[in-house]
Amino acid sequence: MLSGIGWSEPITSALIHAARQACDGRNAGHDFGHVERVTRLASRLADSESCNRTVLLASAVLHELVNHPKHHERSPLSGHDCAIAASDLLISLGIDETTAQSVASCISQHGWSAGKVPTTPEAALLQDADRLDALGAIGLARCIATGVEMEAALFHPEDPFAVARQLDDRRYSLDHLARKLFRLPDTFHSAAARELAKPRIAFLRYYVEQIAHELFLEAPAATMWNGPTSPPSE
Repeated sequence: MLSGIGWSEPITSALIHAARQACDGRNAGHDFGHVERVTRLASRLADSESCNRTVLLASAVLHELVNHPKHHERSPLSGHDCAIAASDLLISLGIDETTAQSVASCISQHGWSAGKVPTTPEAALLQDADRLDALGAIGLARCIATGVEMEAALFHPEDPFAVARQLDDRRYSLDHLARKLFRLPDTFHSAAARELAKPRIAFLRYYVEQIAHELFLEAPAATMWNGPTSPPSE
């Protein structure tokens, strides 16, 4: 999982253990499986992009060290709190402060709701890897799992595609595809991420079209779902 990070086995084992423990009990939206996938994606992106692989992989494995529930008062500060926890952990393991702060900076910048523009190649690739895992079949499953936790309906019973209403992904999981997921390709920083995203976006589009088919409705045009109308749920 952390092949190529350049640290000793006891340190990498400690990082993985901390990440796994932090994710214990979470739903599938932000569980340890998500951490594993983001770390693998980050490693793959690093194969084709110039970056500090050590900082990137450490950021990936620790990026869910703190993730407050959506209803928690500190939910908007999850990235900030996670960055502090990651830095403290790395320093406690003997990692130098410069590297620890670089990792913390990546984590603090990666989240969607934070709306931050990455300032380093490593932060950009972490953001790309995290957003790739929000797309495709796995991303759709994560979206629905998060919706269940928030007690959201799958879709609006009378207007599932928000033809005559504002999108609200806190109440309807399907709205999250429009509020966030279909907008992600425009935010990718690396060519590799944009390429990996193509079949994942196509899958989500097929899902929307299939829902329309099953409900005897016309599928919405892709251009309809492109504007923020409510605070994003993640």
